[in-house]
Amino acid sequence: MKILITCFLPFNKSPNNYSIEVAKLLNSYDRMLVDVTYDDCFEEIKRTLNIDEYDYIIALGEARSRKEILVEKRALNIQSCSIPDNAGVIKLNEVIINDNNEYLETNIDLNQFKDIINISTDCGKFVCNTLYYKLLTWNPNKSLFIHIPECNNDFDEYFKYKSVIEKIIEILKEKND
Repeated sequence: MKILITCFLPFNKSPNNYSIEVAKLLNSYDRMLVDVTYDDCFEEIKRTLNIDEYDYIIALGEARSRKEILVEKRALNIQSCSIPDNAGVIKLNEVIINDNNEYLETNIDLNQFKDIINISTDCGKFVCNTLYYKLLTWNPNKSLFIHIPECNNDFDEYFKYKSVIEKIIEILKEKND
């Protein structure tokens, strides 16, 4: 099974992004670092890789306000945040794609992960949400988004989140066998 793990560059003057640290530990999978830009996050992945060759794309993002690691059920068709992306762009209540959808949901059954991770229905409205919405537009059967909470550069936390993601991947592999 071929899996791509994406993570984001630092943003908002932060020196790091927790999603990078967790992705570094998932070194047995293809990984890609994505810039925190509304307009180019998904397009960067498509330009660089043949995404159709992957069985799953698991996007990791940082959510410092969250208290736990969460898998996202859906992405809203809206971009809205008062802080700029890495291109300096601020979007306020802008539609991602004019497709008449309020939101899109993954078709992956998240209940199969309920013993190892909690499910969220709020992916935010910043670039994480934009990337997830575009991934779900591409293929809702192959796309997952996982938010990494505040870690304070605690390596034990990084390894704990790596373990959760590996368990999710193991469940996905079992389902495909």
